[in-house]
Amino acid sequence: MSLIEKVISLDERDELHVIRILILLHTLIGKKQDKTTIELTRLAKLDFLLRYPSALEKALTILNKIKEVNITEAEKNNIETNMLAFRYSPWSGDFRRLLVVLSAKCLITWQRREKYLDICLTENGNELFLKLNIITEFSSMIKQSKALKTNIASLSTLKIDNLMSEVLTELTLS
Repeated sequence: MSLIEKVISLDERDELHVIRILILLHTLIGKKQDKTTIELTRLAKLDFLLRYPSALEKALTILNKIKEVNITEAEKNNIETNMLAFRYSPWSGDFRRLLVVLSAKCLITWQRREKYLDICLTENGNELFLKLNIITEFSSMIKQSKALKTNIASLSTLKIDNLMSEVLTELTLS
């Protein structure tokens, strides 16, 4: 199997995506709350920025925020970076499916309220996060997730939409 085939194979596996979304949800919920209430499309956009650190870096630069995250050269020069404008869709069926996978694995519970989701991490979800938190390979993702919460999660829907559009334009042109 070639390197490209291995990378594609990894991207098609749910485990890494489930871990990323679990880290994001844990960060959004925070230490003092038991749940987060968020629009599905907003959550998908935040996950997109966490999945593609080069997009997160552009977003933080556009917002003139102090770069609280260190994006590695490998993340900046990811082969998918130039294709982000063609792959981005906050209405991806995969994203909803991954929420169902998290729920099926008893890592989260969620309830839909109109266009919002109330999402709670289960005891299993919290335990898994604590295990991930001590694994150095996930430390940058956890830092990036915190930067998302601090700098982007509370922006208005219009501001996030404009930011995403600007990020994708800049990544496509660079």
